[in-house]
Amino acid sequence: MTPSKFAYFFAGALVATISSYATHVLDAKPQIMKGTHVNLAPEDYIEILQLQSEYPRDVDPGSVRNASWMFMPGARSVIAGHPMLKPEDFENFYGALVAPDGQATKGGNRHFNTSPVIIGLPDGTARGSSMMMGISVKEPGGKPTIDLMGKYEDVYVKTPEGWRMKERIWTTDEHVGSYQKIAPSPVLANPATWKTNQEEVIQDMLKKGLTRDASGAPNAVPGQMLPPHLPSTVKK
Repeated sequence: MTPSKFAYFFAGALVATISSYATHVLDAKPQIMKGTHVNLAPEDYIEILQLQSEYPRDVDPGSVRNASWMFMPGARSVIAGHPMLKPEDFENFYGALVAPDGQATKGGNRHFNTSPVIIGLPDGTARGSSMMMGISVKEPGGKPTIDLMGKYEDVYVKTPEGWRMKERIWTTDEHVGSYQKIAPSPVLANPATWKTNQEEVIQDMLKKGLTRDASGAPNAVPGQMLPPHLPSTVKK
C-alpha cells in the first residue's frame, strides 16, 4: 500500500470510528449513577433547589415577578381549583397574584417550603418534592396562625433557559385519620415514585367541569364555590 493510499485508508477508518462513537453517544440514554440517591450534578441540584425556593417569593407579599416564568411551554399544573393546562392559564393565575389587588400586594401571609427532595431520572428530567406550610397574621397585633399544610410534587425539565417545571401538583393535607390518598415523594431506587399522580387528578377534575376559557380564566361550575384566593377574573 502506497503512503497516499494508506493515508486515505487511515482517514476513512478514523471517520468511521468517530461516526460510530457519535451514534453510540446519541443513542445512549442517561443512566443512574451508582452510589447516589440524588443522581444529579451539583449545579443542577442547586438550580432546581433555587427554583423551589423562588416559588413562594414570587407569589407572596413583596413579589414583583409573575411566577408563570417557572413553567416550561406545555407545562400542566394543579395548584388551587381549576387545573392549568396552557400558557394562558398560568398567566391568568400567577398574573392575578401580582396584580394591584393581588396576594403579593397584601401583607400578613407567607408560604414556607421545607424538606426538599430532588432526584435526577434516567430520561434526563428530574423529580422533586417539597413540604409547604401557609401562615398568616389576620389582624393588627395578632399572632401567626397555621392556615394549611401539604406538599408539592414536581417534574422538572432542563431547557435552554435553565430548569423549569413541567408538572406541579399541590395536595393539601386533610385531618388526622382521614386516610387521604397522597402521592409518594420520589425515591431514586423505586421507579414507581418517578411519576406524579397529576394526570389522574387532572382528568378527574375535567370530568367535574373544572375548565378554563381561552384567556385562562376559570369557568364557574354551577353549585360550586371557588376558593377565595383564586384570581378575581373568574367568569360567572
